[in-house]
This record gives sequence, C-alpha cells and structure tokens, in this order.
Amino acid sequence: MLKLLSAALLAMIMNPAWGAVIMIGDNDGYGAGIADNADHPPFRPIYDGRDAAEKLATNGAQYTDTYSTAHPGYGPQPGTITTFSFTGLGNGWTQGSMWFDMADFQASTFGAVITTYNGIVQNWAFNDGYPKTVVRHFDLAQNVLDSINLLGTLDVVIDRNGSGDFYGFDYALLSNRSGDDTDPNNDPTIGVPAPAALGLLVVGVAGLVLRRRRRA
Repeated sequence: MLKLLSAALLAMIMNPAWGAVIMIGDNDGYGAGIADNADHPPFRPIYDGRDAAEKLATNGAQYTDTYSTAHPGYGPQPGTITTFSFTGLGNGWTQGSMWFDMADFQASTFGAVITTYNGIVQNWAFNDGYPKTVVRHFDLAQNVLDSINLLGTLDVVIDRNGSGDFYGFDYALLSNRSGDDTDPNNDPTIGVPAPAALGLLVVGVAGLVLRRRRRA
C-alpha cells in the first residue's frame, strides 16, 4: 500500500493536471459590464476600467479592462508590449487552449500585432472592427505544449510593433483542455489534482488507515 501511495504522489508531482482554467483578468466586461461578443459604446471607449488589484498586478492583469492597452499616450500603460504570464504549470501538458476577450482589433486598417506564445509566433491578424468585442479561443499547437512542459510557464507577448491599432482586453485565459471542452465562465482554479491521481491518492491513504487499525 505504501508503494501505491508513493506512486500517486509521484504522479501528481511529475505530471500535475490543473483545474479547468487559469484566468488573468476578471471577465467583468472591461470593468463596465459589456457583454461578450457585443459592441461597446461607440466613441466612449473604456480607457481604464481596472480595479485596484488589476492596477497592482504584474502577471498581465494590469493590461486588462483598458482600451488602447499598449498605445502610449492613450492607454493607462506605458510601452507597446503586453505580456500575460502563466506560471507554475508543471510538465504534464498534452493539450490546452488559450482564450482572449478582446476589443477593436482592426489589422486590415492599422496593421497586425506580433503575438508569441513562449516565443512561438501566432497568427493574430484580426479584423473585427470598431466597436466590437470578441471572445476567441485557440487550441495550443504541439510546439507550444512542448515549451510549457519544458519551462513550466507560458508567456503570451503581444507587441504592437508597427501597428497603429487601438485595442483592449477583458481577460486572458489558459485551459488544460481543448477549446471545445472548456467553459470560460467556470470559476478559475489552479493546482487542482487530476481526478485519477486524486482517486489513487485517496485509495492509498485509506489503505494506510486500515493497515494501522489492523496493527492496533
């Protein structure tokens, strides 16, 4: 039974499986209750709808609930680069998806942004128009999954580069499931053991308890 318990613990340490989603931001409609996949009020963009915690964040939440997120002189954040950092991911990733609630992407008019996942370039030439908000999800390619398993982190870097686009984010979300199997409206959780590993651990603990009782 000790061997069974050790195997369960080893499985959880070596291949942690997280809860369904890890969210950066708070899915509150850009701090103004704007519905998903809807228009925000035209000519009255939400320049800064962040709460106090978002303003103090360092993982990328400081770039959410803002319009013209990385447009110096207009948005509340300096610079032209937005980074969402997901950490503590372990090395057991076999599938996954990224989700974004984004607003006003107009690549055809102002030029596409350059976006990378752990340095791996993604295609982000979106043409949604103004004043559109769109929730998108992307299943992670194998090379991105490999990079997560190697680094234990995922850094999403969005660089305006030569783009003149004004855009914003309500949240960024990472799931350990494909997009079709993810519900972004679930409460975000992280560090929840996979059911199989948890079940194995419970069996092991129960066995140890029974063994001690028999000896007593």
